[in-house]
Amino acid sequence: MKRFNLLTVILLTLSLTSSCETNDDSKLIGGLIGAAVGAYVGSEIGSGVGKSITTIIGSTLGYYLGTKIANILNEDEQKSFNESIEKTLNEHDDQNSSQWISENNPNKRGIITPLKSYSQNNKDCRDFKKVILNNKESVEEISKACRDINGNWQVIEG
Repeated sequence: MKRFNLLTVILLTLSLTSSCETNDDSKLIGGLIGAAVGAYVGSEIGSGVGKSITTIIGSTLGYYLGTKIANILNEDEQKSFNESIEKTLNEHDDQNSSQWISENNPNKRGIITPLKSYSQNNKDCRDFKKVILNNKESVEEISKACRDINGNWQVIEG
C-alpha cells in the first residue's frame, strides 16, 4: 500500500507540473520527487513517534537533495546523467567508478560509484554513490537501485 501511495504522489506531481518548462519548475519538480522518495524511505524506519520524525527528516533531506541536483543540471543533463548511471550499474563492478561529463558544459561532471551488490526480495539491487560537480559546487548522494521485471535499473532511494 505504501508503494502505491508513493507512486500516486509522484505521478500526481508529474501530471500537475508536466506543462512547466522553466528551470524553476524543474527545481520544484526535483524537490517534490526528492521529498516523496525521502518521506517513503523515512517512513520505513522506526515506529510510532520515531517513524513520524524519520518521515519528516527523510522528506526534508529528499527535497533539499532533489533541488540541489536540479540547480546544477538542466533537464537534458539529468537525462544524460541518468543514462550514465544505468550504464555504470550494468557494466562496472563494485568500487569501480565511471565519470560523466555534460555535453554542453565540460565544467559540469559526475562520478558514479557502485558500492554494494545484493539481492532483495528476489531482485538484483545495488547501492551506489553519485557525485555531481559544477565548478566549486557539488552534490553527493548515496542511492539504491533494483532491477525491474524487464531487467532495467530503477532508482528506489536517493
